[in-house]
Amino acid sequence: MGEEVLFRRFSSHFYAYQDLVDRRTTNCFSGITGRLLIAGGGDLPGAHTKIAGRFSSICCLDISQKALDISKEILGGKEEYVLASILDIQKPANFFDAAFCAHVIYHIDKRLQSKAVRELVRAIRPSGRAVIIYSNPHSLPESILRLKSRLSFIRRLQNHGAIRTEGGPPLYFHAHPLEWWSQFRDECDVDFVPWSVMGADQERRLFINGWRAWSVYRFCSWYEKRYPKTAVKYWSYPVIILNKN
Repeated sequence: MGEEVLFRRFSSHFYAYQDLVDRRTTNCFSGITGRLLIAGGGDLPGAHTKIAGRFSSICCLDISQKALDISKEILGGKEEYVLASILDIQKPANFFDAAFCAHVIYHIDKRLQSKAVRELVRAIRPSGRAVIIYSNPHSLPESILRLKSRLSFIRRLQNHGAIRTEGGPPLYFHAHPLEWWSQFRDECDVDFVPWSVMGADQERRLFINGWRAWSVYRFCSWYEKRYPKTAVKYWSYPVIILNKN
C-alpha cells in the first residue's frame, strides 16, 4: 500500500521497537470503552485495529473513499464509515467516548489545526478522551538533520557556487511547537506521552541502519521508559492526550 511504502519502511531493527510504540498507543485508551471515532485512519494500520478491538462501536471518518473502503475490508460492514473532513465531524456534540487521530493534524493548514482539534473535542463526551499523534518540530532527529542540511549547503556553495532546488514534500506539513497545545487546557486536561523517536524518512536520512539502528532503538526503548517527559521533548512524535473536562 502507498502509506506502507512512503511512511513505514524502516530498517529491520525498528520493528521490535515498534511493538513498544504500539503498546503505548493502545494503553492511551486504558479504561475507555464504548464509541470510538477514528479520524483520518488512512489504510488502518495495525495499532488502529488493535485499538478498535477495545470498543463496541467504531466510526471511521476520512476524506478518502478509498481509505474508507480499506477500513471496511479490515473491520467489516457493521461499523460506520463517513466520508467527511475532520474539520466538520458530522455527529452531535458529546457523541463519542474517545477519538483517535494519528498523523493527520499536521497535514491540515496551520491556521485550521486548532479548529480541527476543537472539533475532535466537541465530538467526545465529558470525561472522554482524544488521542492525537503529532509531530515535534524541535525534536533531536530533526535538529540533527537541519544541521546536516546547513553543512551540506555550505559545501555545495564551496564546491559548485550554486544550490540545486530539490522537490518539495508530497503532502502539506506544518507542526506547531508542543507549547501550542496549551490552548486546549480551557476544555481538557492535556498530557504528553512519547510515541516514536523518529520517522522512516528521518531514519534513512540519518543513515540509521545495521548495528547503529540496533543500538539506537535499544537505547531509546530504555530511555523513554525512565525519562518519558524528556523523551517527549526530544522525540519526533509525541502522543497528545486530551481528557475532556
